[in-house]
Amino acid sequence: MSRHRGLLPSGSARAAWRAWTRGDVSEVERLATQVSPRQRAHLLFLTDYVCGRYEQALAHHATLRPGPLGFRRLDGLVAQALLHLDRPAEAAAYLRRRRPRRPTAPDLQLRVDHPLTSSLGRTTTLPFADHALAPYLPAVAATIDGHQVNAVIDTGGPFLVMGTPRADALGIRLVATGRHYHGTTRADSYTGLAHELALGDATLTNVPVEAMPTLKGGQDVVVIGTNVLQRFLSTVDYPGERLLLSPRRDPGGLATHQALLGTWPEAARIPFHLWSDHYMFARGGFGDRQDLNYFIDSGLAYVVRGDDGSPPRQACLYATARRYRSWGVPRARAAGPHFDTDAPISLGPLRQQRQFVATAPGRRAPWASFGGVRIDGLLSHAFLSRYAWTIDFDRHEYAFRQPAQPS
Repeated sequence: MSRHRGLLPSGSARAAWRAWTRGDVSEVERLATQVSPRQRAHLLFLTDYVCGRYEQALAHHATLRPGPLGFRRLDGLVAQALLHLDRPAEAAAYLRRRRPRRPTAPDLQLRVDHPLTSSLGRTTTLPFADHALAPYLPAVAATIDGHQVNAVIDTGGPFLVMGTPRADALGIRLVATGRHYHGTTRADSYTGLAHELALGDATLTNVPVEAMPTLKGGQDVVVIGTNVLQRFLSTVDYPGERLLLSPRRDPGGLATHQALLGTWPEAARIPFHLWSDHYMFARGGFGDRQDLNYFIDSGLAYVVRGDDGSPPRQACLYATARRYRSWGVPRARAAGPHFDTDAPISLGPLRQQRQFVATAPGRRAPWASFGGVRIDGLLSHAFLSRYAWTIDFDRHEYAFRQPAQPS
C-alpha cells in the first residue's frame, strides 16, 4: 500500500491505494468518489498533481488538516506544485511554515532570489549537433551565459545538468546540496544558476543548474532536461534530426509546429504523468505484460560495442533482474548485464520487436517508486529514436509520429 496513506482506510480506500501503486490514475480518481472526505482529498491531490493540474491539487490539499501520517510527506509536493506554477516565493514560505527549524534549501532560495523566465515568440528549429555521442544522445547547439555548448536532450534530468568542472568553466557558482543519484550511483551534488540559456529563438533566464563531479571525461556533457522542455511545446524529432520548440497555449505556434512535422502519420497519443519536478512516467509493456510503468528517460546511454566488429548497440530498456524474471525472462539471462529479447517492448500501443535491454544492479533501483507508484524500468532513446516525439505539457500527452515505412 502507498506510503501516502493517512487514516485507516476503508475497503474502497484500500482499492484506491492499490490502484495508485499500479499507476492506474484514472481508477484512483473513480474510487476516490467512494471514500471519506479526507482520503478523497489526499488521493485527488496526488492524481491532480501527476496530471499537471497544480491549482486543483493545491485546492484539495487546502482542505486537509495536518495529521500524524501522510500529511507531512506531501510538503515537498506542495512546494513543487507552486514551483511548476512559477511561484517560488510561495513555495519557500510554505516550507518555512511547515518546517520552521530548517533553512530554505539553496536551490529553492536561488529560485526565490532569481525567478525563472522564458520567452519564445515563434516556433524555432534546432538541428541536432554533430558530436561523439550523437547516435545515442542527441544534442543541439545552445548558449549558456555567452558560451557556446552542445546540450544533450535528456528527460532524465531537470533543467540544466553538468559536471562541476564544466560549471566552473562556464562561470556558474555552485553550492553543495548533499548527495543524489547519478544513474544508480550516489554522488555529491551541487546547485547553481545559469543567467541565460538560449536555444535558437528561445531564451530562458535564471535557469537552475544541477552539477555533479561524476560528469567528467567521457560523461562531460551539458544536459537540457524535462523542465526546459516543459516551458514549450516540444518535439524531439529523431528521424528528422532536430528539436522543435513552440510557445505553449498558442494556436498559431501549434499550427506552425504541426506543419513542420509534415505528412508523417501519427502513430500514437499516449498520456503521461509527471512526478516531483521532472520524472515523467507512462504505461508500457514487456511481452504479455501490458500493465508496466516506465520512467521515460531519453538520456539513458547504455551502449555496448560488438566484440566481432559489429556496430555498437544501445539498450532501450533498463530494469532489474528481478523485474525481468517476473516478466518471464530466464534467470540466467536476466542475471547478465544485457541481453537480446524476442519479447515485444511497448509504450502504449507502440510495439517494437527484437530489442536489446540492460540489467540494473541490485534488487531495487533508485527509481523503483515515484511516491508509491511502482516504476518497472527506464525506457530510453533506443526505443524513442524511431519517432518524432512531441511532449505536450498542457494535455500531459505524448504524440508520436513515424515516417511512412517503404512498401
